[in-house]
Amino acid sequence: MSLILRFFLSILIVVGVFLVSATVVGVIADFFGLWKKPIIGAVAAACVVFTGYFTAPKYKLISATVWLMLGAVAAWILSNVFMYAEDAATQAPLLITYASGVFSLMICRTWHKKQEQQVLTK
Repeated sequence: MSLILRFFLSILIVVGVFLVSATVVGVIADFFGLWKKPIIGAVAAACVVFTGYFTAPKYKLISATVWLMLGAVAAWILSNVFMYAEDAATQAPLLITYASGVFSLMICRTWHKKQEQQVLTK
């Protein structure tokens, strides 16, 4: 399978994981009566970054970083489009989403460095 086709498949998987994770977490948060927006954002950001890293056929860390940046823009747009009454006076959900994405990228970077070390020591 060509590299372009594998990257396209990675994109489809990341978008699908985003939609499923945001929907499922939203339903769960609503069921427990929790503040949905920061929970949805945090989980979706982590899922997008991790999925972008693990499904990328090549350049995994760069792919995860690109997904983080795309997700940050999407989160900013979605936070303005889907404004709930409880979100009116705060940017906390957006900041929590960003923090989750950056933390997830740091985990990917640590994992990536560990994988490189294993390859070098073999």
